[in-house]
Amino acid sequence: MSAKRYLELFFEEKELEPRIFTVEHNETVHMIESALLQDLIINHTSASEQGQIRAILVKIDFYNGDVNHFLEHLAQGYVMSHF
Repeated sequence: MSAKRYLELFFEEKELEPRIFTVEHNETVHMIESALLQDLIINHTSASEQGQIRAILVKIDFYNGDVNHFLEHLAQGYVMSHF
């Protein structure tokens, strides 16, 4: 199964509650919705990046961790690299 398909299924099956992640960068507050992050992960990352994200999500899921902590980390990285 491709990493992209795995990510699609992962987010479908987890049915995560919608969240808004707040990231402050360059004296500006950015609000990033979890649905946007999921779309960016599935549709706007390279196959290599998807593979790396998949590996991390597998570990988080195995240890019954909170996926939203990782999504918050990705939101911070997104804001810092795009704004």
